Amino acid sequence: MAQVEEIIRKAVHTASAVFPFALIVILDIYPENGKLYLSGILALLAVILLLLDILKARYRPFKSFVMHFFGKVLRENELQGGMTASTILVASAAFTILIFREEVAVVVLLYLSLGDSAAALVGKHFGRIRIVGRRTLEGSLAALDTCLLVSIAAMWAAPEFGWKLTPVSLLVGSVVATLSELFYLPLDDNFRIPVFAGLAMELVLPG
Repeated sequence: MAQVEEIIRKAVHTASAVFPFALIVILDIYPENGKLYLSGILALLAVILLLLDILKARYRPFKSFVMHFFGKVLRENELQGGMTASTILVASAAFTILIFREEVAVVVLLYLSLGDSAAALVGKHFGRIRIVGRRTLEGSLAALDTCLLVSIAAMWAAPEFGWKLTPVSLLVGSVVATLSELFYLPLDDNFRIPVFAGLAMELVLPG
């Protein structure tokens, strides 16, 4: 049952891949202000989710409602009143889209949605060699492989969208995203993966 719950959680996490694709679409429609529009919408959604988190923590009937419908897919700290991963994920996407250029934001958000999910699922089901805390070598390799596949797809799509991506920047981004998932830091991994990977890519990209 716990494995099924983890799969459901990561399926929801993977669905966040809609954010980078939404960025591509909205920038095609609103090339000047599309980033601002989308990041604003996501920031508003993050605030709404945060208010629901506060309500869950302080209003028992609402907490009972949440536990009844979502209790099996929420982690223990989320049930006890902590901020849900969805809130952090949406806020992270809003911040990432706002501060990075389009191609970097698209790539690192896909690293987060797909690479992080691959690490969790492979590590949970097939991980045997522990390297950092509960993180496993198998999970980290799955994250790296997935990020590299995202990078290959992005490199292939770059001419179509006029993206200034380079193999070096994508390799650096993939490695930093994987390491950001691997090591435990004060920042939640839903935030540190795209932000750290994005910063690393911006440092090595031209322009």
